[in-house]
This record gives sequence, structure tokens and C-alpha cells, in this order.
Amino acid sequence: MTNEVGFGIVPDNALARRYRDLLGWVNARCAAQSDQAYLLVSGLPLTLRGSGAPPKEDC
Repeated sequence: MTNEVGFGIVPDNALARRYRDLLGWVNARCAAQSDQAYLLVSGLPLTLRGSGAPPKEDC
């Protein structure tokens, strides 16, 4: 599980942009090698790859 930093504004410095781009590359590579991938938005899982719903946790 990682943060999706690419949804925000473009950073104003080169180091932060490099971090954003590298993390996006890592996320894409991991998702490509995985059977299942989910995006969590407001506590709700959205299926990106695979079938079925992810396991639910009790609150």
C-alpha cells in the first residue's frame, strides 16, 4: 500500500517532482505484477484490477 501523490498539484521543486514521478512508476509496476489492485477513496475501495470485492474490516 502506498500513497497516490499524483492526484495533487505539481510540486514547485525538482526533488518533489522526482519523488512524485518515481512513486507513480513504482505504483504502476507493482499493480502490473499484481492479481488485484485497489484504490481507496474516502474509505471505500475501488477495484482497479482483479475481480470481486476486497476483504472488509470491522469498524
